[in-house]
Amino acid sequence: MMIGAMLVADLLILTYLSIKTDAGFSDLSPSYISEQIQKTVQENGEVQYSMSQQGIDRIDGFCGFVFLLDDAGDVVWSYRLPEDVPLHYTVREIVQFTRFYLNDYPVYVRIVDDGVLVIGMPKNTVWKYQLSFQIRTVNMFAAALPLLFFINIIVLLVGPFFIIKRDARRREMQRTSWIAGVSHDVRTPLSLVIGYADEMMHSVLSRAEVQERAQMIENQAIRIKTLVTNLNTSNKLTYGMGVWHREQVLLPALIRETICDIVNRNLDEKYDISVAILDNLEQFYVRGDRELIKRLVENLINNAISHNLSGCEIRVSLTRQNRRICKKTVLEISDNGCGVSREQLKRFRTSMRSDKLPEHGLGIRLVRQIVSFHHWQVRFFNNEGGGFVCRVYL
Repeated sequence: MMIGAMLVADLLILTYLSIKTDAGFSDLSPSYISEQIQKTVQENGEVQYSMSQQGIDRIDGFCGFVFLLDDAGDVVWSYRLPEDVPLHYTVREIVQFTRFYLNDYPVYVRIVDDGVLVIGMPKNTVWKYQLSFQIRTVNMFAAALPLLFFINIIVLLVGPFFIIKRDARRREMQRTSWIAGVSHDVRTPLSLVIGYADEMMHSVLSRAEVQERAQMIENQAIRIKTLVTNLNTSNKLTYGMGVWHREQVLLPALIRETICDIVNRNLDEKYDISVAILDNLEQFYVRGDRELIKRLVENLINNAISHNLSGCEIRVSLTRQNRRICKKTVLEISDNGCGVSREQLKRFRTSMRSDKLPEHGLGIRLVRQIVSFHHWQVRFFNNEGGGFVCRVYL
C-alpha cells in the first residue's frame, strides 16, 4: 500500500513539474503562430507578410525564429532568421528537417495556404524523437492496460490483508520465542531459590548458614528481576512499544549512581569497580533516555560480574578519542577477567535478528539496541592482557 501511494505521489509530482516547466510552450505551436501571420497584397500584385505583436512577443519569449517557404522552396518571409539557416531548400532538404532538426535547430512545420511555415527554437532547448508502433501493438496495449489496472487494484486491496496476516504470524512466533527465552533463563536461578528455601525449611542450620542461604536467594532473585527487566526492555525496543524520553542526562553522575546501586546490592568483595572520568568531562551531557542509559551501564557491569565468577577488576572510564575526522567521547567498560571466545565476539558483532531472542548474551543484545536507539556506535573486543572491553562512542 505504501509503495503504491509513493508511486502515485511520484507520478503526480512529475506531472506537475512537467506542466510547470512546459508552461506556455503550447502557445508556440505552428497553429498558433500561423494565426498571427498576416498577408497583404499590394496594388501592383506584390505579396507582403507580417506578424502580429502577439506573435512577435511569443517568438521573442522563446528566442525562436520563423520563416515561410513557397512551393519553389524559397524563403519568402522570415523573422529573426539565424545566419546559418539557408534561404532555399530542395524537396529532399525539406523532408529531412520537417521531422526533427534544421542545422541542429529544433523546428516545427505547418502547411499553410501560401506554402510551408517553419518555426524554430534555439539549439539544445528541445529534445525530439519519433516513436512508432504497429497497430497490433497498440491494440494489445489497449486490451492489456484495463486488465493490468484491474489486477493492480486487486493487489492494492488484497495485498495489505496478507501483509497484516504475515506480520501477525511473525509477531506470534516472536512472542513464543520471547516466552521460551524467559523460561530458559529463569529456570536455573529459580531452581536455586527453591533449593535454598527448601533447605532452610527442612534442615537445622546455624544463624550464619541461614544468612548465607538468604543472601544466595536474594542474589538469584535479583538475577531473575534483571533478566525479566532486560527481556521487557528488549521487547519494547524491538517493537517500538516503549515510551522513551529524550532529555539532557549528566552522564558522569548517572555512571556513579549506577555503580552505587550495584555495590549496595551486597556486591562480593572479589569484584572491584573503579571509575575514571576526565576533569573536562565532569559536566558532559548526552541527550537520551535516562533509564535506558542506566540499563546500558548496568548490563555491561553485570556482564563482567556474571562471566567472571572467580572475581575481577572492572573499570569504567569516560574519555575523549580521535575517531576519523572528529573527536568522540567514549564510554568504556572493561575487566581483566577471562574475556570471551571468538565465536561469542562474532555473535556480538553480527546483525541482530528480531525473530529470535538469544539464550545467552541478552545483556549485550540490549546494549546494542540501546546504542542503536541513541544513534551511537559500539565496539566489543578482548583486552590484550585478558578481559573483555566494550566501547560506546557517544
